[in-house]
Amino acid sequence: MPENHIRSRDYLDGSLGVEAQARAEAHLAHCPHCRRRVERLQARRARGSGGAAARILGRFALSLLRGELTIVEPLMANLRLKKGEAPAAEAEPLSPLRVLRPRVVGGVRNLWRFLGRFGLVLVLTGAVLLLPTPEGLSAAGHRGLAAFIFTAAILALEPVSLPIAALMVPVAQVALGVATAPQSFETFSRPVVFLILASLFLAEALRKHGLSRRLALATIVASGGGIGPLLLGIMGISAFFSMWVGNTATTAMLIPVALTISRQIPDKEDAREMLALLALGIAYSASLGGMVTILGAAANAVASGFLAEIMDWTFLDWMKYGLPSFLVVFPLTWVLLFKLMPVAVARLDVEPAREQVNGMGKMSSVEREILLVLTVTACLWVGGPFFETLLGLPQSLFSAAMVAVMAVSYMAIREIIDWEDLKGISWGIFLIIGAGLSLGEALSRTGVTDWFATLIGPLVTGPSLLLTLIVLVMVSALLTNLMNNTTIAAVFVPVLIALARDNPALDPVQLVLPVTLATTFGYSLPSASGRMALMASTGMVGRGTMMRYGLIMTIASSLSLAVLFYLLARFHLI
Repeated sequence: MPENHIRSRDYLDGSLGVEAQARAEAHLAHCPHCRRRVERLQARRARGSGGAAARILGRFALSLLRGELTIVEPLMANLRLKKGEAPAAEAEPLSPLRVLRPRVVGGVRNLWRFLGRFGLVLVLTGAVLLLPTPEGLSAAGHRGLAAFIFTAAILALEPVSLPIAALMVPVAQVALGVATAPQSFETFSRPVVFLILASLFLAEALRKHGLSRRLALATIVASGGGIGPLLLGIMGISAFFSMWVGNTATTAMLIPVALTISRQIPDKEDAREMLALLALGIAYSASLGGMVTILGAAANAVASGFLAEIMDWTFLDWMKYGLPSFLVVFPLTWVLLFKLMPVAVARLDVEPAREQVNGMGKMSSVEREILLVLTVTACLWVGGPFFETLLGLPQSLFSAAMVAVMAVSYMAIREIIDWEDLKGISWGIFLIIGAGLSLGEALSRTGVTDWFATLIGPLVTGPSLLLTLIVLVMVSALLTNLMNNTTIAAVFVPVLIALARDNPALDPVQLVLPVTLATTFGYSLPSASGRMALMASTGMVGRGTMMRYGLIMTIASSLSLAVLFYLLARFHLI
C-alpha cells in the first residue's frame, strides 16, 4: 500500500479539519520523512527574510483562486508591517484538534460543494415550513419542527465544520421565530459546558507531561505479550482515558501505539490483521469508556443538562448507571472482538515497550502532582455535596463544574499547564453541546416535544418495558450511524422526559439513560463518529470489515444494555 504523506504547509497553517488533523498527528508519530519536512518548514519560517511578507501574500492570493483560503491568523502572525520589525516567532502547531481554524470554503469547486450541501439543508427546512401544520401542533411548534430539521440536516451533512454548523443553530432558531437571541445562546453558558471544557484542560496536562504515553506502554508490558491480554489492556487504557477525555482524541492518541505493536510482526498480512484488531478495539473501547461519566460524550452532557432541570442530578448520579453499563458491555465487546477476529500470531515481544518505559525513568514530581490533583478532583466530583454539608460550605461550591475549574486553576498557578497548552484542545465541543441544549429548549418551548410524546406514547407505554427498551435503544444506536449523537440526545431526551411526566409508572431515568448511552454504539459507518471516520480514512480497517463487525457489536451491545436497565427497573434500582 503506498504511503500517504501529509502536506507540511497545511499541517502548520492549521487548515486541516478535525479528522484530517487526527490522521496527521498519527502519521507524524511514525513517519520520519514527514517529520523532517515539517521541521524544515518550521525552521524556514522561523528564520524569515525580507521577502517573507510578499511570499505570504502571494500564497494567500493563490489560495483564493484555488479555493483554499484559510483563516488569516497565520498571515497576521508572520507579516512584518514596519521596516526592520522582527517577524513574530513561529507558534507551535496546535494539538490535537484545530476546530477553530478550519479551511474556509472558496473557489468554484468548493463553493459549489458548499452550496449543494447547505442548499439541501435550506430546502429540507423550507419544505417543512411549506407543509400544512400537523394536527395537534401550533404554528410556533411548526416552526420549531423546522428548526429541528435544520439542526439535524446541518449537523449530518456538515456543509461547514461541525462546530461552525453548531453555531448556526441559534441563528436559525431566531430566524424562524422560535427563540430570542438571549434564549438561543443561554444554554452555551450552562455549568455542564464548562465541566466538559475543564475536563479537556485536565486531559491536556496528562498529554503534555507524558503520563498518557507512560500508562499505555506500561499496559503493553503488563500484558506479557499474549494477544488476548494485550487487546484487553489496550482497550482498558482507551476506555479509561475516554472517561475523561474526548473519545476521538483518545483514539488518535493510541493509534501510534497500535502501529508500533503491529510492526513487530514480520508477515505483512498478519501485521495487517493485528492492526485491524487493535484499531477496532481502541475505537470501540473509546466509545464505551464515554458511557461512564458525564465528561465522556457530548450526548451525556446534553442529557444531564435536561435531567438537572427536573431533578437533583449530579456527576455521581450519572456514574451510578454509566459504570454498571460499562462493566456489562465492555467485557462482552472484548470477548466478541477477540473471537470474531482471530489473528495468526500467538504472542508478541514486549521488550521494546519495556525498554521505552525504562528509558522514561521514574515518575517525576510533576507527574505525581498531576495524579494527585486528578484523584482529588475525581473524589470531589463523586462526593462534592457530602463535603459541602460536612464543612458548611456554600451550596454548589463543590459542584462538578466548579471542582473542574478549580483544578484547572490550580494547575495553571503551579505552571503545570498554561494558556499556550490549552489553545489546541477541542474547543468546538463548547459549541456542539450548547447547540444541542439550545435545540432541546426550543423544542420544549414551542410544544414540539409534547407533540412527539403524544405520537410515540402508545409505542412506548403499550408494550412491555423490556420490549420498549429494546426498541428505543436499537433505534438510538442505529441512528447514531447517520446522525450526530448530540442531535439525537437533544430530540429524544425532552420527549422521553415528557412521556415520563405524563405516565407516573415511568421514571425518566429509565428511558433517558439507556437511549443516551446507546448513542455510544455507532460502529458500522465512518459517519457514525470521528473515531470511526479515523479508522476508515487511515485504511486500518476496511469499510466492509467495519460494517460487518460493527453491526454485530451494535446489536449485542444494545440488547445487553436494554436487558440491564430492565433488570434495574424490575429490582427497583432505578
